[in-house]
Amino acid sequence: MHALDKDQAIIVGHDWGAPVAWYCALLRPDLFDAVVLLSVPYLQRSWADPRPTEAMRYLAGEQEFYQLYFQEPGKAEAQLEADIRRTMRMLLYAASGDPPPEKGWRFLFDKSEAFLATGSLPETLPEWLTEQDLDVFSRTFEQTGFRGGLNWYRNIDRLWESTPFLCGAKLTQPTLFIAGEVDPVITMYQGAFEVMEQTVPHLRQKVLLPGAGHWIQQERPAQVNQLLLEFFAGL
Repeated sequence: MHALDKDQAIIVGHDWGAPVAWYCALLRPDLFDAVVLLSVPYLQRSWADPRPTEAMRYLAGEQEFYQLYFQEPGKAEAQLEADIRRTMRMLLYAASGDPPPEKGWRFLFDKSEAFLATGSLPETLPEWLTEQDLDVFSRTFEQTGFRGGLNWYRNIDRLWESTPFLCGAKLTQPTLFIAGEVDPVITMYQGAFEVMEQTVPHLRQKVLLPGAGHWIQQERPAQVNQLLLEFFAGL
C-alpha cells in the first residue's frame, strides 16, 4: 500500500488469503477499512484454544487430516509434483461443486491413503475450467514446486505462538463473506461460520452460493463480482 501511495484499502482474500486479510485488518485497522473473506470464515481465537496441530489431531482421531499430512517436508511435495497437471485437475475438480458427493475432496482420510487419493479426476473438465487454465497453473508449479505453498501449513503453529494478544479479538470492519454451499471448508469450520454475526459485528452479508464448491470466484464469477460491487457501493 505504501508503494502504491495509498492510505486505505479494502482487502479481499480467498482460502489462505482469508486469514491473511483478517490478520491485516486486525493488525492495521488504520489501513484496511473493509474486508471480504471468501470460503474461510473468520476463526476467532480464544484463550482456551490448543495449539493448532493439536486441535487437528483431535479432529482427525484415527484418521489423517490433510494439514497434518502436509507437516512433513518433502512428503507431499513428492506426490504433488510427480504429475503436476494431474494434481491440478484433481484439486480443482474434486473441491468444486461439480463432482457427486462420493467423488468430492475429503479433508479426512485413512492413514494408509495418499493425499492424491482424497479426490477424483473429472472425465471432462467443468465449464469454468479450461485446458488453457491448466496450462498456466501447471507451468507455474513446474517452475516453483509446491513447497512454498505447503510451508503455510508448516508455520500454522508458529503464527499461533506469535499472536496470543489476538485472543478474543473481533473483526470490526464492515465485512462480506461468500462461500460455496458445498464447499468442504464450510463443513470443516461450521462452528466458526455459524457465529460470524458475533465474531464479526459489522458483517454486512454472509452468502452461500447454491451448488458451488471451494473455487467460488472461478465457479461463479458473475455472482461473486456482483456481490463485491454491491458491498463496495454500500460502504
